Amino acid sequence: MKKLLKWVSSILFLLFFFQYCVYHNITHMSEEELEWITNRHEGEVMYFKTAEGKQDTVVICRIEISNSLNPFNMSYFNTSNTEYIAGGSIDYRFNRTTGCEGTFYVQKTDNSKPLCFSGGLLERWSRFIALKQISLKINNVTLNDIVFFDESNTEQIRDSAQENPITSYAWSKKHGLVQYTFKDGTNFTRTDIGNP
Repeated sequence: MKKLLKWVSSILFLLFFFQYCVYHNITHMSEEELEWITNRHEGEVMYFKTAEGKQDTVVICRIEISNSLNPFNMSYFNTSNTEYIAGGSIDYRFNRTTGCEGTFYVQKTDNSKPLCFSGGLLERWSRFIALKQISLKINNVTLNDIVFFDESNTEQIRDSAQENPITSYAWSKKHGLVQYTFKDGTNFTRTDIGNP
């Protein structure tokens, strides 16, 4: 009887362990997919300029990456989450401010599908969208690795907050934030692309 009880206890413990202490689904980004995040570094400064000569500076505040293959879920009782979704984020701010005002998110929701992207700049934010790269010309250089956020895939979260809100912004896999445009047509582009 003791042997049977010990055996049943072991089975129950293993069932409990696999139900609550092991992820049921894990996604993982490849090295190439990680480049959307790892091509940037904290403290990096990006310089922008308009056609009229107005300048702006953006600084990367924080980079976070979640891309583990560890199957053990030690936070289940805090989060009740049985999935580990790989992803990463980059927070950035304008040099004239102290708080982060922009974020770029990457998420691998399914190992058999492309990455999803989300982000925001000032009061314009997007939900996760599937990878759809476009080409964009910056200073006579064509970039083919652009995720473009505009009014078709983002929303203004507070209409009355700004008189002249952001209407679009572009993120390059290789260069990070490369362009952003305001409602009045003011367009800031990176100065270090295509210029020696």
